[in-house]
This record gives sequence, structure tokens and C-alpha cells, in this order.
Amino acid sequence: MTADELLAWIATYDHWVYALLLAYALAKTGPLPMVAGFVSASGALQAPVVFAVVLAGTVAGSQLRFFVGRGGAPWLFERFTGLAPWLALGAVGVERYRLLLLPLYRFSKGTYSLVGLGAGASRLPWRRFVMLDGAGAVLWAGTSVSLGFAIGQLGHAVDPRWAAYAGLGLLALGMVTVAAFGARLKRRLLPMANEALRAARARRAQAAMAG
Repeated sequence: MTADELLAWIATYDHWVYALLLAYALAKTGPLPMVAGFVSASGALQAPVVFAVVLAGTVAGSQLRFFVGRGGAPWLFERFTGLAPWLALGAVGVERYRLLLLPLYRFSKGTYSLVGLGAGASRLPWRRFVMLDGAGAVLWAGTSVSLGFAIGQLGHAVDPRWAAYAGLGLLALGMVTVAAFGARLKRRLLPMANEALRAARARRAQAAMAG
């Protein structure tokens, strides 16, 4: 299948592509919205619709994770002992760095569920989560789709291969940057997360003995 044939197929079955984007954004925060923005530059998809679908999916996904963390954190701690340190890490990170973390965590690979569940397990009020997470959702969806669209437009003006190389270079640079930032933040938060986890286990043990 040639590139033109693929674009024609996407344009024909665009409703299925939008459904795929919605499910993808609900599940994770990878590069597919940027690819969809790139395709939108050819007219096979509509960039405003791509943005709206991705935004709806990522907001629904973060809300789902928040309420799972808010209502099921004790059960998750007990049943999934390997998950407990990560859940504690997410909760501590949200409590200490919410103004920075919640608007930006979607840009870092592997933090969508960690921060969403951790926010629910933390003491963060839901309304504050909605405000900060919503701002981050708009920022991530808008940046991803707009960047892909801009690269697609660049491909019409220059050799498409160079536009693709530019996009891959920006993606790689972004991944390296957020990975370095995430590793540094993890080193700072991990001792506090372990302490919070020990305190939570001690409280549950005391409650069990008292019961």
C-alpha cells in the first residue's frame, strides 16, 4: 500500500480512526496523536476533530485513574504489593509537586497511570485535580496534534523525508529530556514514598490489631 492509498483509506474510514484515537488517549499518552496531526495536514483527518477526540480520551482516562486510586488505594496496596511503592511514589509526587507535575506528566512516558492513580490515593481534592489535570490535558493534546500538523505542513513545503526526520528528531529529543527529568524527580521522591508506604502499612497493622 502506497502512502496515497493509505491516506485515502484513512479518509474513507476516518470515523474508525477517530474511535481508535479516543481509545488510545484513554489508555496512554504516546506519540499517536502527533501522527494523527501529521496525517491531518494532508486532509485525510480534521485537525480540530483529532484534538477534540484526543482531549476527550485523555481526560476520561485520567478521571478513571483518579477515582480508581481514590476508592481502591487500600485494596491495591494489599493485593498488589509490587504496585504499592509506585502508587506511593505517585501520591507523594502529586502532593509535593502538583502545580508542576499535573500539567506536564502526560509528556513523560510511563507516568499516565502512575500519576493518575497516585493523585487519587493522595489528599488532593478532586476539584483541584480537575483544574490542573484539565490544563495539562489541553496542553498535551494541543501540543501533540499541532506539532504533528506543523511537521505535515513542512512536508508539503520541503522534501517529506526531511520533515519526517525533523519530527523524529524532536520526538527523540523530547523523550530524552523528559526521561532525564523523570529519573531525577524519582530519585528525590523515592525516599519519601518509601517512608509514606511504611507509615501506611504501620497504620493498617495497628488497625488490624485493634480490630
